[in-house]
Amino acid sequence: MPRQKSDYFLFPLVNTNFFPSTTKPLQIFEERYVQMIQDSIAQRRPVALCFVPDGSSEIRSVAGFGYPQVVEKRPDGTMIIFINCIGKVDLDLNQLKAIDPYMVSSGLVIEQNLDVTEENKTMYFKLSQVLARWIKKNVPDPAQTEIFLRSLIGPQEVVSAFSAYLVMDYDIQYELMQIHSINEQIRFLYTLLESGELTNK
Repeated sequence: MPRQKSDYFLFPLVNTNFFPSTTKPLQIFEERYVQMIQDSIAQRRPVALCFVPDGSSEIRSVAGFGYPQVVEKRPDGTMIIFINCIGKVDLDLNQLKAIDPYMVSSGLVIEQNLDVTEENKTMYFKLSQVLARWIKKNVPDPAQTEIFLRSLIGPQEVVSAFSAYLVMDYDIQYELMQIHSINEQIRFLYTLLESGELTNK
């Protein structure tokens, strides 16, 4: 039975890739996106955070998605939200729907292979160690450091956090978003790590 497409609210963001099992805090100040977040919550329809390259208006089709949680509503109408990324979607941007005042697109959830093969486990453990060192060095609050480390419960969490925080090039981050095998992502990240040039160690 073919998988069914679902509709997603689109939130295009310059130089932002939303990896599965990561969380984004966002300040929403444009009126149309405040309305979109409110509609997402009311309709229980997910929001896809879409990568837009710097200097471009082109929305890329592979995006992370999740359901927003409002942390704070301010008197001026703006809000602070959190979105936990629960997966990736391949958006059909040729069938973009302009629903005043924002955009909606249908898309298929991307199924990912998350089983690390034996031949990639050494590379995976190395990436895990580098990520743990980076967290301890860059997260000053010991309690937050502990929470972050405890959240790295498996390959999905480690690979996504490494991609989001240690890969500095946003276009390369998007290349990682387009890879749907955890083993291919591990090999890609390990190559970047060995190059010594593209990771924020």
